[in-house]
Amino acid sequence: MENDFRKEAGKQYLHYFRFWFMGIGILALICIVLGIRNSRREEVPRTNNQAPAERVYDYADVLTEEEEEALRRYIDKTEKKLKIDIVLVTFSQSVEGEAAMKEYGLRSQDWEQNMQDIADDFWDENHYGYNQGFEGDGVLLLHNWYEGQNGEHLSTSGSVERAFSVREIDRVLDAVDQYYDTDPGRAYMAYVKKVESLLDRTPALPFSWWTVAILPIIIALIYAAGGSAQKKAENTVAVNAYVAGGKPEVNEKTDALLRKNVTARRIETTSSDGGGGHSGGGGHHHSSSGASHGGGSHRH
Repeated sequence: MENDFRKEAGKQYLHYFRFWFMGIGILALICIVLGIRNSRREEVPRTNNQAPAERVYDYADVLTEEEEEALRRYIDKTEKKLKIDIVLVTFSQSVEGEAAMKEYGLRSQDWEQNMQDIADDFWDENHYGYNQGFEGDGVLLLHNWYEGQNGEHLSTSGSVERAFSVREIDRVLDAVDQYYDTDPGRAYMAYVKKVESLLDRTPALPFSWWTVAILPIIIALIYAAGGSAQKKAENTVAVNAYVAGGKPEVNEKTDALLRKNVTARRIETTSSDGGGGHSGGGGHHHSSSGASHGGGSHRH
């Protein structure tokens, strides 16, 4: 009779949890399909051969050699994934006031305006952009470490400009701000990681393969534990005695940066970031070369 009891218990278990197992099977199938799809993603070759291979310009010398190499490796991996160029430039130089304006040929005495010009011009003059050297896809973070003028400017171009509204730009800069004064290496890793998280459109599920594999085991253990706690006083004990209420319960080198003779121009700012959605083009303007850029700054 004990064997009959176990068989009946097994049938009841499968009956009560059949929808759980159907759902888990569907989720497993979705994981398989997405895994195959992601593994077959079309490779988009880099078409811009004008830009230098370097991505990390630590003119302010705030990173160790090991941190620079780690950052280069992570940028390389992320660029291949996102199909964009990702550049970091640090320097320590006054970019504010009349003296800086005269010494470096800046077009303004304003810190934010000059940070924007330097970032955009560095991108344009080095022909960065994954797909092309003019208005190509990518992003550059410029960080000025000069005392009293510390802060960053994020310059976006091409697909990144179109994707990033003011909100996304601020989120990238906020990620840098969280660590820059205590751990610059971590701050710049956070810059790349935040760009990656905001641009990665790879289909994904909010659970892992481990969830799909382990969940049925957990359910079975809960069921078994509940059943073993009951006393089998006689052979005719009903299977439902092991399930409360008849239903299962599961608890659940800086000067090179500052261009001489920067052409004066009017910056057109057309971005708007309404509360309802993702507009893109945050901080839209044109650089001295005429290229379209987006961007924004944080000053400390």
